[in-house]
Amino acid sequence: MNETMNQIGWQIESLKKLFKHVSFFSLQQEIYPGGRTCQALLNHIVLLPEADYRLSQGATEEEIEQFYLYWEKELTSTEMLEARLDLSFSILKDAYKELEPEELAVKTASYWGTKYNQTEWLLVILTHLSHHRSQLFTFLRTEGEQLDVQLFE
Repeated sequence: MNETMNQIGWQIESLKKLFKHVSFFSLQQEIYPGGRTCQALLNHIVLLPEADYRLSQGATEEEIEQFYLYWEKELTSTEMLEARLDLSFSILKDAYKELEPEELAVKTASYWGTKYNQTEWLLVILTHLSHHRSQLFTFLRTEGEQLDVQLFE
């Protein structure tokens, strides 16, 4: 489990490097035709570790929607995005640090019915974060950004 958390941490750091390449103009651009804006993607990314942890604890669809609605209004600068990403990751790490081995094996269901144990949920968080990190990387490249950010160690 520590290995998975380390990989999430590595992705968090690479995301913060990618954030530095996002221009004010880019924030309002769709990341692909008909898709969410770059700002919406960034908002989703920075809340993802905590939001997915909440899902792993049985949060309802309404609770997740309210969580995102509240924070989207607060995330107005790159600095705030980075700080919120760090907080989101800290909340995730602290929660997992407190889990006993038998608690890791307990399966919980998402509001859409998928059931995972806590170790599996951590893998879901890692892959979810990786997916959106790749979306941001690809978007920035299509915007002409020269990126000096590694996607893998």
